[in-house]
Amino acid sequence: MVMKKLRTKEQILYNKRGKPKSVLIDYKVYKEMLELIEDLGCVKIIKERKNEPKIEFERLKDELKKDGIL
Repeated sequence: MVMKKLRTKEQILYNKRGKPKSVLIDYKVYKEMLELIEDLGCVKIIKERKNEPKIEFERLKDELKKDGIL
């Protein structure tokens, strides 16, 4: 998987004690970050299901119809 580096000029907000509290980032960068997180979630699911038994497409469709999903 290829991941592009997100380039941003974030602003870090600090609390009264000088500890980082919040980060302000460009909305476009935020959306890109959400997409990357979602992609990583999909990769995790794929890896978890990699060794599950396979099912033929027609059988899957029949089961989904029987369950009222299709």
